[in-house]
Amino acid sequence: MFRSTFILLCLLLMSSSLHAEAGSGLSIAYNPVLMDHYSITSKDLEDAPPAFRDLFRLRHPAPRICSASTAKSREDWQALIDSTWGSGLPAATKTAIFNSYWNQVDQKFACFQDLGLDWDSVKASCIQELQSTVSSGRFSAMLGHATAALMESHSHAGDESVSFTSPDPGVPLMLVGGWGPEQHFGAGLTPLEDSTLLVYRVGPDHPLGLVPGDIVLGYEGIPWKDLWHELMEAQLPIGNSFWWGSSQEAFNHAWLMAAGMNWHLFDTIDVVRYATGDTDHVPTSLLVDSAPYNDAREQMDIPGVPRPEGTQTLTWGMVEGTRIGYIYCTRWTEDAGTGFYNAVDSLMTFFDPIGIIFDQRCNFGGGVFPAFPALQKLFYTTEETIGFSIRCPGGGHDDLCVAYGPEWYTIEGDPDGGFRKPIAVLTGPGAVSAGDQLPLYMTFHPNC
Repeated sequence: MFRSTFILLCLLLMSSSLHAEAGSGLSIAYNPVLMDHYSITSKDLEDAPPAFRDLFRLRHPAPRICSASTAKSREDWQALIDSTWGSGLPAATKTAIFNSYWNQVDQKFACFQDLGLDWDSVKASCIQELQSTVSSGRFSAMLGHATAALMESHSHAGDESVSFTSPDPGVPLMLVGGWGPEQHFGAGLTPLEDSTLLVYRVGPDHPLGLVPGDIVLGYEGIPWKDLWHELMEAQLPIGNSFWWGSSQEAFNHAWLMAAGMNWHLFDTIDVVRYATGDTDHVPTSLLVDSAPYNDAREQMDIPGVPRPEGTQTLTWGMVEGTRIGYIYCTRWTEDAGTGFYNAVDSLMTFFDPIGIIFDQRCNFGGGVFPAFPALQKLFYTTEETIGFSIRCPGGGHDDLCVAYGPEWYTIEGDPDGGFRKPIAVLTGPGAVSAGDQLPLYMTFHPNC
């Protein structure tokens, strides 16, 4: 049965557009009074207790750069891709599907700005290849990598019979990201400055013996920072895990943190043990049918503040031993808007915090309007914020027309109220869609 599909949600055809009109625009102000008061100087660190200073020590050696005799060539990968999923649809049908997808993006996609992407060349290279016989796996890879070039998390393309395949050992399927509940690897990884991967959260009784503080270097003696580029060059099909940022930094981050999610492609994984500093080369076969459940969101556990678990959308509290309020929000769906308002109202009414931290480092999105009552309670100014634009009918890739202007997204603050103390918003590549919008709205608050 034909199961090839591509999905273009309406949001992919729109892009957030900042309007520099009177009373609007985006700015992040530097407040020297606040910054000088809260900054940490090197002397502060020198005077800090040893246990605190130790948190900033590098505890692992630089990764060894070596080549592995077991590394596959692009031809090896292609042969495995072809044999895994077979021939699939006729060449003419594949060509028609690709043309339909390419034309939709060419005519309606509104996020070509700053990509430096020659979309015509994408079509030319793929259509030429499609004239010959390509397998289902290769066809899904062509769609998936064309989508990856757009660097937009709402835009997905692929063949479901390929991208939804279970990533069992030996299945040539790339996975990206690693935020949220997952059971394939059982540990959360986040990139360090040298592009090695810090283990920051681990499920119980991890079969590889991983603990927080361990470092994943890569596989079979090759650093993951090199391997993922090789896999992209080999054009492995991309599994049902599309989640990447629209800046190069965020895009790279999503692929780096996916190191653990791709263990099924290799025989051994290279881990620096936190306790000893030794590098172990551990068989990935230990993970088969045994990777524990883990909910990894690139966030820390904050003393005194419950972390969202399961289906919870939002939790909040006061940081233990301080007068700082803290709010986690995992997505802007279901009861998140009500929870956000209750959290803000309770903090401001009963706790008198000296500041509030909004942790949006991992947020799966949804709709932003339910957040507006809480925003209006926080703001003491009225701000026109953002607008949305779409592609102008018949226009070029960079021609945008306003669909909804900033007047649709005005935050009407209370001039006699509002929160007038410091606000910090934590965001990152794991904040997507509406999860990316709320931090943008908060930049309009004078104290954020």
